[in-house]
Amino acid sequence: MKYILLPVIMIASAAAGYCQDTAVEKDPAYFIALFTTGERWDTTKQAHEQPYFKEHSLHLAELRKAKKIDIGGRYGETGMIILKAKDEAEALSLIANDVAVKNRLFDVRVFPFGPFYAGCVE
Repeated sequence: MKYILLPVIMIASAAAGYCQDTAVEKDPAYFIALFTTGERWDTTKQAHEQPYFKEHSLHLAELRKAKKIDIGGRYGETGMIILKAKDEAEALSLIANDVAVKNRLFDVRVFPFGPFYAGCVE
């Protein structure tokens, strides 16, 4: 898998069109964003005490209101969201507009995601 390195965001450039039902409209596209702590994370402070953390939370809330985040959560030390966007450029823009990402509180890797099963999450 080839990666394109951006200042804070890494994009997987592998093809994302592995949907089994090719007759299904591909609008919107899905992307997985994986958040890890960045170089500005202070390990002596709690998450809510970190600079830009409140703004990060507000940004994610706005994305949820706009129905751009389908689902999100944490596992281990990694945060993950599944984004809906018209293309990779929009997905990158949604992530890059997060002040905590801009200020390197978080590092983010973004991957195209081609779901083949919608599952039962509502």
